[in-house]
Formats: sequence, structure tokens, C-alpha cells
Amino acid sequence: MRLSGSGRVRSTKIILGLCVCLVLVTLITAGAAQSMMPSGKAYAQSTTDGSPPVIQLFKAEPMVLNADDSALYSFVVRRATGVQLIEAGNTLKEITNPSGETLKGTVKGLPAYALQGDGSTFIALLIASNDSGDVQKELTLSFATPPPGTGPPTGQEGATDNQTEPRSPKWLPPYSSPFAFTRSATVGSEPDFFKCPEDCQYCLKPEDAAARGFGQRCSEQPCYYSPDNQQKWYCHKPVPGWCCADGKVFQNTKDECTKLGGYWSLTQAEALERCQPLGWCCTRDGQILQGTKSQCAQSGGTYYDSLAVAKELCQPPCYCCLRGQVYQTTQSACLQSGGNCYSSLAQAYERCQQAETCWCCFRGQVYQTTQAQCMQSGGACYSTQSQAAAACYQEGPRTPYLK
Repeated sequence: MRLSGSGRVRSTKIILGLCVCLVLVTLITAGAAQSMMPSGKAYAQSTTDGSPPVIQLFKAEPMVLNADDSALYSFVVRRATGVQLIEAGNTLKEITNPSGETLKGTVKGLPAYALQGDGSTFIALLIASNDSGDVQKELTLSFATPPPGTGPPTGQEGATDNQTEPRSPKWLPPYSSPFAFTRSATVGSEPDFFKCPEDCQYCLKPEDAAARGFGQRCSEQPCYYSPDNQQKWYCHKPVPGWCCADGKVFQNTKDECTKLGGYWSLTQAEALERCQPLGWCCTRDGQILQGTKSQCAQSGGTYYDSLAVAKELCQPPCYCCLRGQVYQTTQSACLQSGGNCYSSLAQAYERCQQAETCWCCFRGQVYQTTQAQCMQSGGACYSTQSQAAAACYQEGPRTPYLK
């Protein structure tokens, strides 16, 4: 069928109209899709600024849990692209935050009966990380009631007396609940740990071993480690040292010495020093301090057995001015003799010379001045004017002397 000229024009217009409609629909759809998605630049931008993350807040309520209680953890973290919350070795929450915006939130922990093992405490750990590093904070929570039957972990039979405080985090049997978070993959039955030999049965953390004087580590293989592998215990044995107890010094371990109420040291010299009886030391400046005889001697002081004797004999140094003479003595002795006491030798000479004047005969002249000035000028000093005049006028020049 052939179309007339007007028919062809109408068909062309219809086709053009359909094309325009399709273009408009395409543009509108693309614009809507673009408005629903953040720009690539805004999404990729991070607020970490090359700085490590900051944990502004990490707390738990309550800190002491009854059997059915669960801790509620609150946190505020800045500049972290990843956050992980671990409770007694169990991962409660993992957050991915590519933009590094500040994160605020709360996470509910597991029930206390699911956490309680052979210890009375457990640790909650918050780890924040970004490309610049990671930081962490930990909280130590406790149970309101002690666990039934404390003892060594599996694989450490017979070592109950050789352990320190309950270990935490602890290995626990698998726990599942439709209302709880999924446990970490590290939680499960406890592995077979290295068993300490009979002559080195103390399974301790390094810091605990150092505090108890257990300086010899028997093996580099850990005898216990926490599920998160953050804490490790090793086999140790006590180092024999020296104990001062009841005024006597003898060789003993630190634990045994502490039970006796004594002072323990690795060296005999230090134990002997600490075992000396305490007395009272009069220092050079007249202070009375408590210490041993050797300590007092090292400081240049005078040692006294009793405080009463020290107070009686320990007095500040005194330079006494008496009748024109300066000498060192105690303050009480100087005052009893009628002299004046000064704290330094220079001050005593200055004040003593000012107080003691005389009549000076010098080259036929008689005048009153201090003893020091008269002697320095080459004159002779007399106690009265008449004596000076008689000696000066009648006898002529004389060799200087003090009358």
C-alpha cells in the first residue's frame, strides 16, 4: 500500500515522537539511579588522615555478673576502619567501616553461666584498626559467685599449687544459643598443652614468674595459652636467693621467704643490709633519720640505737663565739658557756670580731677598733684605753700583740 505525502509525514512524526520518549525515559532512569548512589569520590574518602584509631570509650555494665547476667558493652571509636569486640576469647562483634567515621554502639555479651570456667574473672577486649595500625583496650570483669571447683586446666593435672591467679581468657566447651552471638572459631575443646617436667612444675606467665622470683624458664614451649593466643604461660622453677627473717639471713626461695614474712633478695649482700636493725642517724645538718648503721655511715652521719639519745645528742652544727675566740661545739654547750652560736664559720668570725673591740696602739696613735683590724694594721690591742696609751706613748713602738 502506498502512502500519500501527508501520510508519510504523520508516520515520520510518530516515529520521531517514540524516539524522543525513549531518550527521555533513558535519561530519567539514569538520573534516578545516579541520585540513589553516592559519588565515587565521597564513598572512597576516609577520615583516618594517616593517624591510628582512637578508642574514646569502652565500658561494661555491670562489671560483676550473676549467673544469668550479661554485660552490656558501650564503645566510641574514631578513625577505625575495623572494630572487633572479644569477650573471654569469644568474638561478639566485628564491624567493617571503610570511611573511618566515628563509631558508637552497644553490644550485649554472653550470659555469665556460659563464660564461667575455673576462674573468678574474665577479660573483654576491644580492638580498633586502620591502615596506620591498631589499638586495643581491655576490661576485667568478675563473677558474683566463685566457680565451683577451681583447679588447673586440662592437661595440667597435679599442678594446682603451682598456678597463679585464674587464667583468662579461658578455653570453654562449645556453646550455642539462638539468642547469643556466634562464637569465635578459636573456641572449642582445650588442646593438649606441654606438660612441665617434675623439676620445673610451675606454669606461670613471665610477669608472674618475675614477681615471684621464678627466674629460670625450663622450656620455650608454652604450657598454656589463651584461646586468642594473646597470653602465654611457661614452665618455671624458683631461683634460690637469700631471705632475711627474724633478724637472720639464710638461703630460701621467694615464696617460702614471703610465707615467713621476710625480705627476699637474689644477693646475700642486699639481704644482710636489709636484715640490720633499724636505728637513728644524725646527719651532718642536724636532721634525725631512721636507717641502718651502714646507711648512716655512708651518708657521713652518726648512728644511735634509740631516738631519745639521738634527740639529745644530735644538734645542728654550732660555731661558738666566746671572748673573741671561735670554736666548733654543740649549741647547748655554747649557750651554757655564755657564747653566741652561728651556723657557719665565716658568720661566726664576722660577728665575733664585730663584738670584740679593743684599744689599738699603732705608730704612737691610740684608737678603738676591732681586734682583727688592729692586728691586720700591725698595731697592738689592749683592753683599756689607759693601757694602750701607757704602752704607746711611754714605751715607743712595739711589736704588735694582744693584751
